[in-house]
Amino acid sequence: MALRGESSTGARLGLRRRLGAVRAHVLRTGTRLQRSFLRRMLHLSGVSRPAFIVGCGRSGTSMLIFHLARTWEVEAYNEDHPAAFEHYRMRDLDTIDRLVRTSCAPLTLFKPILSTTLTPSLLQRFSECRVLFVTRHYGDVIHSSLRRFGRDNRLSHVRSWVVQDFAEFSFAPPPQVARRAVANLYRPDLTQEEGAALYWLFYNRLYFDLGLDAEPRVRLIRYESLVEQPEQHFRLIAAHLGIAYTPAMAQGVTASAVGRHGPPPLSKDIQRACEDLWAGLCSVA
Repeated sequence: MALRGESSTGARLGLRRRLGAVRAHVLRTGTRLQRSFLRRMLHLSGVSRPAFIVGCGRSGTSMLIFHLARTWEVEAYNEDHPAAFEHYRMRDLDTIDRLVRTSCAPLTLFKPILSTTLTPSLLQRFSECRVLFVTRHYGDVIHSSLRRFGRDNRLSHVRSWVVQDFAEFSFAPPPQVARRAVANLYRPDLTQEEGAALYWLFYNRLYFDLGLDAEPRVRLIRYESLVEQPEQHFRLIAAHLGIAYTPAMAQGVTASAVGRHGPPPLSKDIQRACEDLWAGLCSVA
């Protein structure tokens, strides 16, 4: 009897999970239908503009696209969406162009952070696009990266960049100055923290090395400012994107992850390079 009772309990739990999954699917579908209806009723031109979130991973880019997607004005493609991305890298620009042209949302938002080196091509191809370049203090990014991806992930990337001359970015080779900045600081005996620091350094340098600081269509977003004053900064972001601010964008945003851990152990030269870059980014953001 005990076994039958346990089996019955398990069946009930399984049924509840399935019903919960169905309910969640219905709610998601309903939301999509509601947004589609609003877009067709309120956005009469049916013309969509593209926008892109770039920068370094673990800088709050997922939070940003998730919160911006709460408005009916935004159709969002995160980096795991198969229509716009393959293995987290953005598909060819013709595919992106087609997704924008077939969208009925005022704004079609993509998050190609692994394709950040492609940003100048995006600006050239899509004259009406807007770009959000997100940055976050290197200490928090290092700790978050090691926890999320494993301690060797970032170091492995940096090692392959130097050994293979940045072949990973063959789709959009980075500027020589960005390559040298990493190669000059690389050592075969780098620690995992130092590997993650060079990963951060490379991606965040692209804001300057690609000339994005001189491009008015690009806005630099400092993660710490965004989470400490979410309403103020989501208003600024919405204005830059050309959409209306809604309170839902800032709802639930907290600064609990800022400075949660102590500074990571880094060599003096890598520490200095990160500090100098961070100071430059903060002066702009």
